[in-house]
Amino acid sequence: MSSIYRGTGWGKTRVGECDNGRIYSGTGWGRTCVGEYERGSIYSGTGWGRTCIGEYENGCIYRGTGWGRTCIGEYVGGTVYEGTGWGRRSIGEYDYEGAGAAAFLLLF
Repeated sequence: MSSIYRGTGWGKTRVGECDNGRIYSGTGWGRTCVGEYERGSIYSGTGWGRTCIGEYENGCIYRGTGWGRTCIGEYVGGTVYEGTGWGRRSIGEYDYEGAGAAAFLLLF
């Protein structure tokens, strides 16, 4: 299990966890599963009722899927960014790429 943080550095706050591809809001016994990450796809919800809301590929976090998807953030070296290129802003930290991307869409 790994922690998901909002913010970076000393000011970061633990807001969730990832365990076997499942993304949780909150921590410990009070956590709630809000989605899943599986092979590049980001899902809201779990099991049969889940909905694909985005994708992660080559450092880019996409809202939507296929041709209609839009890159809305990036994951670089453990930091999750809102926006892309020079205008991007760091908003969180995570140590596993795909789940960090999923956390961006599901928790931030």
